[in-house]
Amino acid sequence: MCLLLISSICSFSQDLSKTIDINNSIKKVSVVSTHPFGIFFSRWQGNFQSKPLGEYNLNINLESGNVWSPPVTAYIPNNVADREFISTRPWHVREFIVDVDTLDAKTLEVQNDGVIKGLRINLNIPINTKSELKVGLRSFLLTRGKFPFSLITNDDTIEYFHENIAGGKDPFDRQLYPLNKARIRYKDRRDQIMDINNGDFILSGFEFSYYRYPKVLIAGLDFNYGTHIGINTSRFNASLDIGASVNLRKSIELNTKDSFDIGLSIGGTKNNLLNFQSDNIDFSSNTFIGYFETLVQFSFLSKSKRTRHSFATDFYFQTSLNNKNEFDYIIPTKNGTSFKSWNSGISNLYRNNNYWTLMYSLTKKMTTTFYIQQDLTVNNNPDIQTGICVSFGL
Repeated sequence: MCLLLISSICSFSQDLSKTIDINNSIKKVSVVSTHPFGIFFSRWQGNFQSKPLGEYNLNINLESGNVWSPPVTAYIPNNVADREFISTRPWHVREFIVDVDTLDAKTLEVQNDGVIKGLRINLNIPINTKSELKVGLRSFLLTRGKFPFSLITNDDTIEYFHENIAGGKDPFDRQLYPLNKARIRYKDRRDQIMDINNGDFILSGFEFSYYRYPKVLIAGLDFNYGTHIGINTSRFNASLDIGASVNLRKSIELNTKDSFDIGLSIGGTKNNLLNFQSDNIDFSSNTFIGYFETLVQFSFLSKSKRTRHSFATDFYFQTSLNNKNEFDYIIPTKNGTSFKSWNSGISNLYRNNNYWTLMYSLTKKMTTTFYIQQDLTVNNNPDIQTGICVSFGL
């Protein structure tokens, strides 16, 4: 179905009389990962344009990310004295110094397994020569990731890579559990449960971003800022988020055909500013999520000067979902099966997220971008994520 969609877009775009301004922006896909919690609220990213596109522009992003962490339960003591006592011991032995069955505490339960397929659609709407509006939709589908629909992101491919190229035999105890299954289960500290299984579709939300491109203050340095509104629409989180971002871009013309670009972006989101229902899942104890992104791109024109090729690498950093201070006294409990990564689903909620993305773009009458993304710190983002994005003027 996705291939048919892309084919139809490509066929249509070849007849377009308008072309994208290939020198106007850094070519990038949506680099926001298919994090099993992050898909339910708004997260922003860099906008590395020098000016509004000047026309209506449609951007369609298809993505596939493999997520996994074994079932784990953690206890959060309510009593201050219990917290102080527990904080004196390393996190991995705390379950042996207290009786969690009688402890006055809240609990968290996390289990992640499957390949998340994402579809993001964004429409650029020009307002004037200095500003534009971007309207987006994000939706996701949880799958088992079986071949051939998830050629790179299925469990078998990832475990083969670990065993034969990097990581060694079963470095995370992944093979102690059945492969190519699909289930994301989470119980928050208010005992509300989210349980998603194979084939479950999620209309996650809509996003509205207003970008302003003021007069350049420093010669050769492009600058824009954005204000953002996210409306989350899933049954697990119906709410409104707001955010802001600042974006910088430096373009260096190497000659008449080649260019080198650097992009920097910083911003953040205030999640759940308004809740539309009382039983929203608590996906994070930090209601403000900040990010930093940097991207480097090299572009060149083909000999015919009709096609531009771009290669880019992107680093994305995001602050932790949960308050880091809480990890000083939280009590993760081992499930008895996994020993190498048994705590990851819980402990990674208290760590900053970061990952790298490699991109290749081909621009003619439209821009087609292929990418692969890697979470090198293994912190609940997909172990590997791939995707394709097409962008064209209307």
